[in-house]
Amino acid sequence: IPLPAMAGAPRRGGTPWDGVQRRAIAASPARHLVAVSRGGHGTVHLVDVREPERRVDLALDTPLDEGGRLFLVAAGDGAHLDRRGR
Repeated sequence: IPLPAMAGAPRRGGTPWDGVQRRAIAASPARHLVAVSRGGHGTVHLVDVREPERRVDLALDTPLDEGGRLFLVAAGDGAHLDRRGR
């Protein structure tokens, strides 16, 4: 699913961890939604994998540096029991 490019993303020949931005991803096995952050931009994309062209972009009041941390929980998915945060 194509997503907008990120300023500050890792570049060829550079390290993937020093001074770059990343994406974080969260999904629930009980829903068809996937959340993907856009590090440094303060945006989270919500994608319904059944209809990816209907992506919703949420603007947040934080830049989500380095991708931030995402957690997606849906009723009945049991994600709250995962102590490893997968």
